[in-house]
Amino acid sequence: MLVENQVLTSNYQLKEGSFLYSLLEEASFNEIAFWNYYNAVIEIIDQTKDKQLDRELTKIIHWTYKRVMRSFLCHFDPSDVFKISDFPDDRFIYFYERLDFMIDGYYEGFIMSEKQFGDNIKNPKYPELY
Repeated sequence: MLVENQVLTSNYQLKEGSFLYSLLEEASFNEIAFWNYYNAVIEIIDQTKDKQLDRELTKIIHWTYKRVMRSFLCHFDPSDVFKISDFPDDRFIYFYERLDFMIDGYYEGFIMSEKQFGDNIKNPKYPELY
């Protein structure tokens, strides 16, 4: 879980190369960084789903999720000057769906199977599914 915690912490600290850094500092949707963030949180969920929620970990996961969602809202707000380059407008709902199930899974202790998501977007961690 060390690598996953490092990925999550990099996003929390807005380190260059992280998904949140690309969103907030570069106003860019970096799909590779998205999958790194998403898969790190999913792995953390898998390793902690049968345990009490850790307050510090919960704070970090919740904060990063909230910042991602806020940046998406700003992107779609016609009166906001913040626009995300390389934003997957035509596939946005599928990224949103992943994040939605990710955060619910963290709080409720479950992981949605990759097979259930279909192949509208493809998680590079599971190339055998596509």
